[in-house]
Amino acid sequence: MVKQTIQIFARVKPPVRKHQQGIYSIDEDEKLIPSLEIILPHDLIDGFVNNKRESYKFKFQRIFDQDANQETIFENIAKPVAESVLAGYNGTIFAYGQTGSGKTFTITGGAERYSDRGIIPRTLSYIFEQLQKDSSKIYTTHISYLEIYNECGYDLLDPRHEASSLEDLP
Repeated sequence: MVKQTIQIFARVKPPVRKHQQGIYSIDEDEKLIPSLEIILPHDLIDGFVNNKRESYKFKFQRIFDQDANQETIFENIAKPVAESVLAGYNGTIFAYGQTGSGKTFTITGGAERYSDRGIIPRTLSYIFEQLQKDSSKIYTTHISYLEIYNECGYDLLDPRHEASSLEDLP
């Protein structure tokens, strides 16, 4: 049996605006565990002092900066999961983040260019390519594609696009 801990990755989204507030730094020297530090400068607008914390530091198995493309994300995150699935183990990729942080782009991809395909289309292509190579076996595949938003579940493969309680999803 394959024993592996849950892997946690971070992907830094490129800024929408040129002068977006907040900066980050990636430190990969700290005991081979990469850390991401987010720095939110204090605002002194209208003479008010902001005493909130200015620096936040998080550790991840790997951090992908703003230059990471969809192929890099697939090769490093999704492909190992797909290979485990092909070996007979269950696999899950869970994208978490606030609205607008880039989860949909990472998971589904962009529609403008073929190279912008996300984790799902790349993983499906990879799995079916591998299954086609071995015609001596019969395979059954099951795929779930769910969104959880405001404590409601959405089966994204259901054309009705109706909200359900999480317990009622198939």
